[in-house]
Amino acid sequence: MKNITLSKRMETVVNMVSPRSFAIADIGCDHAYISIALLERRLAEKVIAMDVRPGPLEIARKNVAYYGMEDRIELRMSDGLDRLSKGEADVIIIAGMGGLLMKGILERGRKILEWEKKRPSLILQPQSDIHEVRIFLQEHAYHIVQEKMLMDEGKYYTVIKAEPRKVDRQYTDTELRYGSYSLEHRDMVLYEYLKKEKKVLENIFIKLADVVENAKAKGEFVPDKTIKRLAAVEKERDMNSRALEYYVNQEECK
Repeated sequence: MKNITLSKRMETVVNMVSPRSFAIADIGCDHAYISIALLERRLAEKVIAMDVRPGPLEIARKNVAYYGMEDRIELRMSDGLDRLSKGEADVIIIAGMGGLLMKGILERGRKILEWEKKRPSLILQPQSDIHEVRIFLQEHAYHIVQEKMLMDEGKYYTVIKAEPRKVDRQYTDTELRYGSYSLEHRDMVLYEYLKKEKKVLENIFIKLADVVENAKAKGEFVPDKTIKRLAAVEKERDMNSRALEYYVNQEECK
């Protein structure tokens, strides 16, 4: 039987798991590909694979049986961390969902994350609103120890590994947006993303500025939403520029 094949995104998630892990909770496991790969590579003794949807969970059950892992992968229908007990897993993986949904799952599962006897490590792959996830981690004493941006099938993804220990400083808006770890380590995929984003933001800013200036010149009313959008884009341009400053000596980047 061949080993299970993962996408580049899921491969990055699995590669962040420490081989010292005992029990891993795969939240929103979908078809259990990550769960199966974790055991194939002996990265965990057991996995608790959880999903809120019965359809994917049934497919996961068939996949687990096909790979003969029924005794080491426990499947549970659960809304987020609801059916996970304190201390039951030393690593929690949540991948492939929006950042706000992920933040909500983590918020509702604070009893798991804040249990003083055994706080789990987190491996997260939010699809959007990544800064919201970073804010949650900072506010709940989780330190980002690894972060990687990648491109898979034409889309950018970010994978975060966080350990339960207090952050020694407050992150800036730029660091929350792009990731302190990735900026400090000058992640080259992030660099390419920043350069593309810079062009997009500059084009949007120029068009909005022209709309505002032309309206003022004609004595026309400028809607508040247009003014607010212009200010927001200007702030985004500023954060983008600050992020690119990390790459001033780009030839030194690895």
